[in-house]
Amino acid sequence: MIHKVPVLVAKLIGILFLVWVLLSTILPQTLLKYSDPQIQKSRFVKPTYPYNSLTSPSPLPIQNSTVYFVIGHPDDEVMFFAPALVEVAKPKHNNKVRLVCFSRGDAVDVSMGAIRSQELRNSARILGIEAADVIVLDNYADGMDVEWGAQNISSSLTGIMDPSTMASSVVVTFDQNGVSNHPNHILLYHGCKKFFDSKLTSGAKLYVLKSLSFWEKYSFTLLTNIELLVDFVSRFILSNFLKVNINISFFDTFAGKQLPSIKVYSDLNMLSLSYAAMAYGHFSQMVWFRYGWLIFSRYLTFNHLIQVN
Repeated sequence: MIHKVPVLVAKLIGILFLVWVLLSTILPQTLLKYSDPQIQKSRFVKPTYPYNSLTSPSPLPIQNSTVYFVIGHPDDEVMFFAPALVEVAKPKHNNKVRLVCFSRGDAVDVSMGAIRSQELRNSARILGIEAADVIVLDNYADGMDVEWGAQNISSSLTGIMDPSTMASSVVVTFDQNGVSNHPNHILLYHGCKKFFDSKLTSGAKLYVLKSLSFWEKYSFTLLTNIELLVDFVSRFILSNFLKVNINISFFDTFAGKQLPSIKVYSDLNMLSLSYAAMAYGHFSQMVWFRYGWLIFSRYLTFNHLIQVN
């Protein structure tokens, strides 16, 4: 009986993945194909093909903005922020996306800094971000025991962000738990908060990525499937009779306050980009456990962003 467990687990993973493909990709793209008048007539208003999005609320609240993804290390943009980054960068939202990385990823050896910095640019290119919009800071050492300082981070952001577009700027970074309690990630949260406490950021918005519990983090597509199924049923089947909405993520409050949030779900096309950006773009980081992360991590198919300012 024990020898059958790996087979059963493999079957379960396969079923969950196929259900996810159905809910995230096949159904939405089929509905778009038969409901979008541009696709039906093969006549398009803009030079971009209509692309469906799985966000809540919909349409995406981040539009016509300069969006700064503030990360700690090369590969953070894929491992944690890929769904939000790819979604925000879609041409239909008319955003300019920039990556700000606060280290070169040289904790193991200084020689890795140049390699990982280039890998970040390679990954960004796959995700649709131009090399000119990737900023790698070399004055912050990578390391679990390195104190970056919230004030230093705030000062760096002051020099990076364009004051002329501040009113339409958005910053996305880690929350106070840093996804995995990584001290560098946590300091980015406090540094961004300090920056937004200044008077320089009038009109700008700060979103943080919700840190998931261990079981939610490694739930593969299980919880995502439940959310997508309920959303599909409530939106297309019960919308005329009953409003159905559940929150699997349990992040209704932040510091005791009710705050707006955005949920972003990947489809198969977006997930394929994420896999390529990580496995090919960040090849130096592809040790054995990274493959497990790519398979089981919910961050590859779901991001929950909380607006905290």
